[in-house]
Amino acid sequence: MGFFDLFRSPVTLTSLASPVQLSLESPNQTSSLAKVVFAEYFAGELGEVTRHAALQIPALKKARTLLISTIASLPLREYKDGVEVEQQWLRNSKSGIAPWHRVSGVVDDLLFYDWSLLAVERDGNGITDALRVPFERWSTDAKGHILIDNRVVSAEEVILIPGSGDGGILSAGADAIKGARALQRAWISRAQSPVPLIELHQITDDEMEDDEIDELVDVWNTARSSPTGATGFTDRRVELRTHGDKSESHFEDGRNAVVLDIARLTGVPASVLDGSQSEASLTYSTSEGKRNDFIDYSLQYLIAPIEARLSLDDVSGTGSVIRFDKSGLVAREQQSVNSPTKD
Repeated sequence: MGFFDLFRSPVTLTSLASPVQLSLESPNQTSSLAKVVFAEYFAGELGEVTRHAALQIPALKKARTLLISTIASLPLREYKDGVEVEQQWLRNSKSGIAPWHRVSGVVDDLLFYDWSLLAVERDGNGITDALRVPFERWSTDAKGHILIDNRVVSAEEVILIPGSGDGGILSAGADAIKGARALQRAWISRAQSPVPLIELHQITDDEMEDDEIDELVDVWNTARSSPTGATGFTDRRVELRTHGDKSESHFEDGRNAVVLDIARLTGVPASVLDGSQSEASLTYSTSEGKRNDFIDYSLQYLIAPIEARLSLDDVSGTGSVIRFDKSGLVAREQQSVNSPTKD
């Protein structure tokens, strides 16, 4: 079974648990890809920051949804010497995986990790099919080899797609993601135990036993988290003292600041993610403005690296380039602007 066939069947995909390996060094290779060493870009640890944890941040989840749903829906077109080729580039896949999912996987990889890998099938005329290799199934070594399921594959059997060079948001945004998760945990904690904080302060010399103290604290914690309200009781030995302010507005400010951080990390306009610094400082004030900025700047951050890599000679051939067809986005934008509105 060939390397490409390993990724053709979803059943086979889920049954392989070992890490994988591909080599960029082969005596029969002609691809310029083989001459580049990529291992240095994967050095270091991302620590506790994972894709799963990052996606639990609502603003980041929304940014990813917007980017992937938009880019993956754009057809890829090939142009030879400036003239469009009649058929869309790889519009069908023999593997049973839709081109939409192939592109969405690549965009997801570039967003989080800044690198993506495609396994490709070729004939004498070029690439006939391509499948995205799950990021966790490949890595590189110090010699520039790509490691995938312990199988050595030549550069002609893969397309390695580098991103913008920022390392992906799991690396570049590690501190922001950790801070957002910490703030989220603190906010949830306060929601479960509403402020102000309560101290059950003993005021007499008649000391309470440890089990009495634990029982009293447990009763108060249960009452305070009750959805129907809270009523507690203290005897003459205990005085109820409160600490803090009920408003806790810093949580709201902090969560809004997280939205702004995610906007900066992903390049998606802050107002598209439903966040802003203040009413007076809104940069994206209209729907048309938000849409223009999203199309012109946010999408290009991920589209441009994909187009550049697919337009190299080992993919599209000499004299050809591959581009995402964004005419549908422009048409919808013009339709939105020109649509009549009711008085």
